[in-house]
Order: sequence, then C-alpha cells, then structure tokens
Amino acid sequence: MTFTDLQLSPDLIAALAKQQITVPTPIQRAAVPVLLSGQDAYLHAETGTGKTLAYLLPAFMRIDSAQATTQIVIAAPTHELAIQIHRQACELAVNSGRAIRSVLLIGGTSTDRQIDKLKGKPQVVVGSPGRINELSERGKLKTAHVRMIVIDEADRLLHDESIDAVLKILKSTSAK
Repeated sequence: MTFTDLQLSPDLIAALAKQQITVPTPIQRAAVPVLLSGQDAYLHAETGTGKTLAYLLPAFMRIDSAQATTQIVIAAPTHELAIQIHRQACELAVNSGRAIRSVLLIGGTSTDRQIDKLKGKPQVVVGSPGRINELSERGKLKTAHVRMIVIDEADRLLHDESIDAVLKILKSTSAK
C-alpha cells in the first residue's frame, strides 16, 4: 500500500518524500482512511511508528488554508511532545507548500507572546490542555470553527489531573 492508495493529496505525498518517508506504516494504513472519512478513532501504537503523521495527514486534508481560523486542536500531555507535534506540523506545511499556520500553546512560556501568535489566525493549535483552556477562556483562542480534536496520549490525558481540562476543550468547540 502507498500514500497514493490512502488518497492523500500529491502535495502531502511530496512533502513526505522530502522527509524520506515513502511507505505508510501500519498505524498510518489503519488510521488515515478512518480519519479521512471523518470518523472518530483511537490510535494505539508504540513510539516511533508514525502515529503523529497518522493523524496529521488526515488533519491537513481537512484544513481549509483559505480560512484563517483554528480548525485543528491537538492536546498533548507534555511540553516536549507538544513541541515535537508542532514541529512536524510546521515541517509538513512547509514541505507541502500549504499556507497552514501552527501555533504552540504551552505553560512555562510567555502567554503574551502566544496571544500575539494567535493573532496570526493559525489553523492548527498544539499545546497542553491547561494553556489551551486558559487562552480559550480568555477569548484569545477562538474554537468555533474547529473540525478536529486530537488528544495525543489519551491514556495520560484522561486521568484525574487532566481530564477536566480535556473535557473543557471538547465542550468549547463545535466539533462533533
């Protein structure tokens, strides 16, 4: 099976080739068709198996780059993972030539700087549930046009200390 067989656009396939990624991994073969159809999915795979691209590729297919609104929200349990996801989203955007902007929202960094970056109307928001909620509640992150929510490492985020924040993210959007 190829990325073409998964019905990805030629620009995304070319972007993957620039990263020397030419064959979909098992998690990508399983997840991409389900997520492209708009269905909910629980992806379970070990670290290093291509799980991030398994959800980013369908997410990029669903983004309307002409619409300057947040369309994808990705919550991660650690700053390090959020940074990694954000970098992958930025690399995919650049390599595909798509005018897709991503912003990183994590604690421990300047809230004012993150608010300034939100003024650029990113289509993708990646961050920690706490900071995503904080900026949403302050009216700085608009979530009315969100089409997809990703809860990366859900087994870690759906525990006592994070579950309320994740539920707030889900409730703040119109995403089904």
